[in-house]
Amino acid sequence: MQRYDTKLEDGTLFVEWADEWLEVGKIDALRDLFGGETYEIEYDETQSKAPWLENDLEEQTLTFDVTETLVEMDFDEEFVADVAEEPIEETGPRGYPVRTEAFAEKMIEIWEAQGHQEDDEE
Repeated sequence: MQRYDTKLEDGTLFVEWADEWLEVGKIDALRDLFGGETYEIEYDETQSKAPWLENDLEEQTLTFDVTETLVEMDFDEEFVADVAEEPIEETGPRGYPVRTEAFAEKMIEIWEAQGHQEDDEE
C-alpha cells in the first residue's frame, strides 16, 4: 500500500499527492485548530500500561508536539484523497481554509481513536 509523506516548508504543511505537494495549510493554523503546540490523548488504565507507550502513567495521558508529529507522519491514499477534495481557497467555519480545517478534524478523529474517551464507558 502506498503511503504519502508530509513536509513543512516556509511555515506551510504539505502532503505528497499525484506527483506534487498538496498544500494542507499553515502550521500556525493547524496548531490553533489542534488547541496549541502540543496535543494530549487520554488513555484508560489498561491502555496506559502498554510497554510501547511512553506516557504519564499517573495522569494516563500522552502529550506530543503537533508540528513534529505531523511532519513525521505519512498517510494512505484514502486519507489524502479526502483532504485533496477540500478547497484551500475557501474559508471554513473556524476562519481557516476548508482543507486545513478538514485535515485537522480527520487528525483529531485518528488521534482520539487511539486513546480513551469518556463516551467509551457509557
